[in-house]
Amino acid sequence: MRAYYRPGHSDSPLIAATVEELDRIIDDLLVQPYEFSMANLYIAGHESEIPIVELSVGLDPDRGVGGLQYLHGDDGRWFSKGQTSTYDEVVYCYYGNGCAYPRDSEIPVDAVRAAVAEFLATDGQRPKTVTWQAA
Repeated sequence: MRAYYRPGHSDSPLIAATVEELDRIIDDLLVQPYEFSMANLYIAGHESEIPIVELSVGLDPDRGVGGLQYLHGDDGRWFSKGQTSTYDEVVYCYYGNGCAYPRDSEIPVDAVRAAVAEFLATDGQRPKTVTWQAA
């Protein structure tokens, strides 16, 4: 899997082939400034394939929650479905650009970790460990 979320990743993304490596990426994402609070993940070797398959992970380390966005060219765009946020808006930043998520998309960080691991294990399928809502 290739992960993109901070400067330099466009030329040299982080690579993860194991759950342990994925956990290190999530741990690193949790300590990034808000401007880099969202990562886009792709199955290595499939980034330029059509249809595109992408899992975006946004994290709020202060509250221990995150949100997922799954994009598949044939299946559309999906967001995780979880608790309704106490905030009026849920926004994570990808390279400083705000990306809005539904207010009820927040799930615990452990659920985010499990979904990312499943995304890798199933070669880019929408994780079944999460409840989803269509965009």
